Amino acid sequence: MKLYCNVEVNNRSAPNVVRKKSQRSVLAIGRQTVKSDDLFILWQTLQNKQGVRYKINCNVSQIFTKFINEGKATIRFLEPPHDLVIQSDIIQLKSFIHTLKLALSKKVNLSVLTISNLNPKSLSAIPKIKVVVNKSSDYPTLEGFPRTTEELYLVGSNRLSLDKQILKLQSLRILNLSSNRISSIPKELGYLQHLQELNLSQNLLNKGTNWVWLDQGPIKSNLKLLDISNNLLTTLPEQIGKLHALINLKASKNMLSYLPQSLGKLSKLKYLDLSKNNLEYMPGSTRNLRLALLDVSENEFRRTESHLMSNLDVPSLTESAARSFLKTRHPYDASLIPVTLVKFLDNAKYCMCGNPCFDCYIRKFMEFHLSIIANSVKSSENVTVPFDCYFCSISCLSSYGKIQY
Repeated sequence: MKLYCNVEVNNRSAPNVVRKKSQRSVLAIGRQTVKSDDLFILWQTLQNKQGVRYKINCNVSQIFTKFINEGKATIRFLEPPHDLVIQSDIIQLKSFIHTLKLALSKKVNLSVLTISNLNPKSLSAIPKIKVVVNKSSDYPTLEGFPRTTEELYLVGSNRLSLDKQILKLQSLRILNLSSNRISSIPKELGYLQHLQELNLSQNLLNKGTNWVWLDQGPIKSNLKLLDISNNLLTTLPEQIGKLHALINLKASKNMLSYLPQSLGKLSKLKYLDLSKNNLEYMPGSTRNLRLALLDVSENEFRRTESHLMSNLDVPSLTESAARSFLKTRHPYDASLIPVTLVKFLDNAKYCMCGNPCFDCYIRKFMEFHLSIIANSVKSSENVTVPFDCYFCSISCLSSYGKIQY
């Protein structure tokens, strides 16, 4: 039984647990001789082709499988006091752990665990983790992509859509689909457990793209870079504010005249590229951001009269409940609540204080220097631009709107 994976080894005997950087590895379960029933795990890397043997019998103290559905597991040995932290394809990892558990309970058929498994071999046959396809004729239509693929680059290959084999790559961390003709993103893309970087630049996302893939739990928790530049987009979806791990958002070379208020919820966002659009103002919620770099060059920010638009009636029960719920920051989607409520919550405006509001608010356009939200600003003209600000109460307007009542 062999497993191609990434392994990080933690040495528990050190004063401070010593962690070795995760390495591309092969794990194998086998016997040393035909007459021996003792089983071992052989850990090989490109740096250590001879490998390290770990005895299994009476030596595995614990197997941690809490995150096995994310392709992660840990095997703890008594001697040496090492933890093998494994990341791999989910199906293959489950099969390996199942075999290991059978070995520990002595229910495994030893004949299937060949002696040759423990003989160090060349690692040249390790499946690819990076695949690059630059033209449609190179696309592996029949053989498909290796299940171990972690980086997939399908640049300029004239793709019209994502096929199902891409959506099955559970180890995928980087997906570059730039310079294609893709107009629709399937919901299943949001289920990829390890996807951290997604490049969709130079496609056709303006053709009525359904953004429901942004609602899925894994992508909301893991995506760090999203590039949707050069797609002729006129709007960004409110769901973009659900990408809690997002650090870098590129939305340049589109036709955006405004941005969703949910953008201000991206607390980890550091790099925001909005250059070469038609922006007239910034959402007031972005005043809560602390960016390292903001690029708004080649936009046409317009001076807007600083007048108030007020609607401070008594909030409905629905609005009161929705405000309270969103303050908890509890995740939600259509699997938990009705779709109509999901849409209602997604359309929340956000006060300068950070609290949500819906039908009851005060709205005011105010001008601020962009340095209040970014350490470095790229702008073609004045860096003092209009912000479309919402306030959930008169007291917030007094505090954040610099107007006394």
